[in-house]
Amino acid sequence: MTDVDGLHGSFFTIDENGQRLFAITSIDGTALSAGVTVVTLSRVPLGIGTLIPASGPAAGGTQIIVRGSGFQSGATVTIGGKTATVTFKDMNTLKVLTPGLSVGAQRVTITNPDGETISWDAAFTAN
Repeated sequence: MTDVDGLHGSFFTIDENGQRLFAITSIDGTALSAGVTVVTLSRVPLGIGTLIPASGPAAGGTQIIVRGSGFQSGATVTIGGKTATVTFKDMNTLKVLTPGLSVGAQRVTITNPDGETISWDAAFTAN
């Protein structure tokens, strides 16, 4: 147990929704006094994990699956500053239809109805 730290071993994990954190803890660093600590977040933070696909025609019409965390029903998405069509699937998944864009790398911004916003520069490339 004493060799397990942030760089060694698997002592920390998160549930599939990012709401519960699990950590193996020990008050004295020995396996004898080890236990599992569970932390439940009251609200999952807004985050973007992946966009698939990450590129498409500048003319628009590409369906993107955005995976992340903390999405709320009614979330809006802009790509390159232009409003995209959004379908809320669950707190980790949005389906997005790209608008017409200028050619090049585009910033993707997600805004929840409560005002929380996150952006990812050059997340989608229009070609």
